[in-house]
Amino acid sequence: MTASAQTSNRNRDVDVLHQFNNAVRKLVSQITPSVVQVLATGYGPVESSSGNTGVMVGMQQKIGSGVIIDPNGYIVTNAHVIGGAQHVRVLVPTVTNESTDEPIISRSHSVDARVVGSDEDVDLAVLKIEATGLPALRIGDYNKVRQGDFVFAFGSPEGLQDSVTMGVVSTPARQLDPDSSMVYVQSDAATNPGNSGGPLVNVDGELIGINTFILSQSGGNEGLGFAIPSAIVAFAYPQLSKYGHLHRGETGIGVQAITPELAS
Repeated sequence: MTASAQTSNRNRDVDVLHQFNNAVRKLVSQITPSVVQVLATGYGPVESSSGNTGVMVGMQQKIGSGVIIDPNGYIVTNAHVIGGAQHVRVLVPTVTNESTDEPIISRSHSVDARVVGSDEDVDLAVLKIEATGLPALRIGDYNKVRQGDFVFAFGSPEGLQDSVTMGVVSTPARQLDPDSSMVYVQSDAATNPGNSGGPLVNVDGELIGINTFILSQSGGNEGLGFAIPSAIVAFAYPQLSKYGHLHRGETGIGVQAITPELAS
């Protein structure tokens, strides 16, 4: 191969990388304005610095993430992020548009939020802030999620607002409890404490899941992150925002996995 041919191939490879980089950058700039940090304050047990072994109750603050789901100030997060909170605030990105394709996040402003609905079984909650014209994220079609799809996790891991990581869908329907019908989108996009409630997004910039927990022996990311599928979000959000809870149908039967012991 001649030197000019090698240079041509190398330039073509670099162009592909630049195209991929620019596509990711554009996607992130579109999604970030829709992601908020959630600060939930309440009372709970705290460790005593005096060595007292009794139970101490004090002020606690939990930091999580959320995603704007409606331009009129409705935000979806995890129920466990706001559970037991007496006061909830969200940090909403302030966006200045230098161009229509690449909004730049300059700062955030704090807004009081109220909980309009929550369900611990699906671990989803809806918050409402007094704002309109917000950049809402589209809910994607969960039925189109496939193993190996590129995904992006947004949120505030360990309180570090405006963070994004990239990975692939490990499996689109991971059932962790054989006695429960609940399934999760499993991905290796790095998520950590603080990512809870933030969006898992596909390459079309659509919400395909709400990051909710990780499996880890160290407490940090080990490539096992789980998100509530967008189909459940699409089902739960209208009811939580309207009624404050979910209306579940009842069939009068119970479901249990058949283990070898039960089969025998």
